[in-house]
Amino acid sequence: MNLKPIFVLVIIISLILQLRNCEYGAEHQDVDPKYQKAHLVAISAQDLLKEKKPAEALEYYEMARREMEHPDVQADKGQDIYINYGFVMNDIGVIHLSWALYGKDLKTEHSHINIARVDRDELAQAAAALQTSIDFYQRWFEHNPADYERFSKAISESYANLGVALKYADKTDEAVEAFRMSLLRNPDNGNAERSLTMLEINPAPYIEAGEKELEKY
Repeated sequence: MNLKPIFVLVIIISLILQLRNCEYGAEHQDVDPKYQKAHLVAISAQDLLKEKKPAEALEYYEMARREMEHPDVQADKGQDIYINYGFVMNDIGVIHLSWALYGKDLKTEHSHINIARVDRDELAQAAAALQTSIDFYQRWFEHNPADYERFSKAISESYANLGVALKYADKTDEAVEAFRMSLLRNPDNGNAERSLTMLEINPAPYIEAGEKELEKY
């Protein structure tokens, strides 16, 4: 069974869902003044990505990242309710992941991905950004334990995307673990469920574990 085109579909669906559901500032119309610049730059990055201009979008995402990591801002520390640093790192990871599989011209009309032509450097950058996003969400939740729903959905998306990156890096066991964690945090994550199914792994036990985890909160 050729799983490659299906994994491509998983990536595209994941990105579309993020753009539709993770509007920067939807929960933060009145952001803390120290986040205002980064906030506006991130919105611009997201708009460029919607316009299918990933290279330009990445420049803005990296600007937003640098602003958020500034010592006077420290949004990457996750100590207050501002969660957008995780969204930024996730989207950076998705752009690099798309480039790794398709090239920077994003020739998505191909019926399959040539594993021999996967850009390993872009793949590594994708995995690093997605892992940074996951690590941030975990720190953020330590300071915001009452907001499990927002945490769980956000980190679940990053885990699902990381799983795809690991799969193409020939790290199947680590990919499966990432998909498992995605479903543990959000048992409704269809991307992770489908990805496991494509690997001929039954996702039902992982979904059940996620449902039990939700009951705790």
